[in-house]
Amino acid sequence: MPPSLLHRFYYGVKLFPFRKERRERLAAGRRPGFVGIQIDGLACPHLRQALDRGYMPHLDRYLRRGHRLIEYRAGLPSTTPAAQAVIFYGRDEGIPAFRWFEKSTGRIISCNDPDHVQMFRERLFRDREGLLAGGSSYSNIIDGGAERSVFTASSPHPQTLFGRLGGVRILLLLLFNPWRALRLFGATLIEYRVNRADETWHRRRNRWRPMEGLFPLIRIICNVILRELQTFGVLADIYTGVPRIYTTYSGYDELAHHYGPTSRPALKNLRYVDRRIGELIRAIDHVAAADYTLVILSDHGQTPGYPFQARFGCTLGEAVSAFLRENQTATVSAGPLAFTRIQLGYLQDELETRQRGWRYRLYRTTKNYIQKKIRDLVPETLKIDSEGGVVITYSSTLAHLYITGSRHRLTWREVEATQPLLLRFLQSHKGIGFVLARGDTPGEVCIFHSGGRLCTAPGSRHHQQELAFLRPYGVPDDVVEELRRFGSGENCGDLVICGALDAQGIACFDDQVGGHGSVGGEQSRPFLILPVGHPVLQREKLAGYEFLYRDVFLPALQKP
Repeated sequence: MPPSLLHRFYYGVKLFPFRKERRERLAAGRRPGFVGIQIDGLACPHLRQALDRGYMPHLDRYLRRGHRLIEYRAGLPSTTPAAQAVIFYGRDEGIPAFRWFEKSTGRIISCNDPDHVQMFRERLFRDREGLLAGGSSYSNIIDGGAERSVFTASSPHPQTLFGRLGGVRILLLLLFNPWRALRLFGATLIEYRVNRADETWHRRRNRWRPMEGLFPLIRIICNVILRELQTFGVLADIYTGVPRIYTTYSGYDELAHHYGPTSRPALKNLRYVDRRIGELIRAIDHVAAADYTLVILSDHGQTPGYPFQARFGCTLGEAVSAFLRENQTATVSAGPLAFTRIQLGYLQDELETRQRGWRYRLYRTTKNYIQKKIRDLVPETLKIDSEGGVVITYSSTLAHLYITGSRHRLTWREVEATQPLLLRFLQSHKGIGFVLARGDTPGEVCIFHSGGRLCTAPGSRHHQQELAFLRPYGVPDDVVEELRRFGSGENCGDLVICGALDAQGIACFDDQVGGHGSVGGEQSRPFLILPVGHPVLQREKLAGYEFLYRDVFLPALQKP
């Protein structure tokens, strides 16, 4: 039997419950479309390293067939929500980090919280058609307007994979795919044991060690359950000819944060991602019901680093709070963050008035125990100092510091008037590379570093000596322009703090040994794989994410 016929027979049996949907789309004619596969957090140099070590044989064969791997420069912030906003809608619309604080509403926004993502998604993209309109989104942060969204944080049409398949289809799929179901169960047990071995390996070989916490559970979810289920969902959509498909494999990113982007556990994980990509390549080659362009990419990389707390003895928030308590001469109101009676709860108020009673002692002991356990499991990702009047949100190598009590973003001079010496403290800290703040004129951004201050505005020209402090972070002229664009954002903190990059790596304000979000090192060097001859490959400088939306994915929907 010819290989193509064998594959059609194999997938015809494997995906038998979807035969009707496939026939209907084929009857309407083969349409152009795309399949986007994002490997979250994988830098181009680290992908080349994985290919050289033989971790990704399927992708290696795919490249040898007539496809090319290139590097582009990540935009700021180098985080998945901002990247996917641009890839799916053409612009980021003011997403300044993975976590931030809205001064106008007094609300903390975290992209770990689906309600938060849905809220800003509705506000920013409600009236815009996304790239995935009429298509499918699997395991993404933003849905891109997809008609079908599975394992996606934000969507007006959320859907579970089981809802996508239906009860009868699930039973049929289990009958036709018993090996995948058994593999999912077995891989879960294996992944737990492998994690224990990797922890032992990491403790023996590395100075910096993040806390274990909930990581084993996160690892199993990302590297086994989501990876298998999202792959099956994409396979079904390729088979039935869904025109726009985008999925994100996030397992490598989680492992790279925990063990380092070039660690054995992180690179070894790419072997299993490669197998799933191999499945999708075979389906596109032999049974796709649409004329697909396959785009394989990452949204950013990761730079090896160290936890800020491990090196300097306290978190960034604790360092700032200690400085304010010792040195501040002016204090502002907590403004929207002021706690109310309802927010604290009536129970605590009642107990505080009876501090000698057994109920209060039981309450206090229980509360302290639970809070300690939570702190042990979940590293600090934000700091609210109501006394000092500041909120700090961490997003790996990037942090935003907000002065409360005003609803608008302050200039650096207003920060100085409100919290004297704070800027000087931050710019002289060894764990901080530089600090961005709004300048005196529209569009002006001032960059504070250990050697002084650089103010830049649209059209500014700078001597190379002025930009020397940016050399560890990339090409100074490119970096300063990107910092100016990013630092002008309305949702940025009054002070935007970027981790220092030195011989020990980059400072991660979260509890991580691999980081991204700001600039410097491999976090700014994602990859893109396209067919040889694609017009984008002829361009010399590729930067940001708009070209992916405009020049890669949109043309894939219009090709003859």
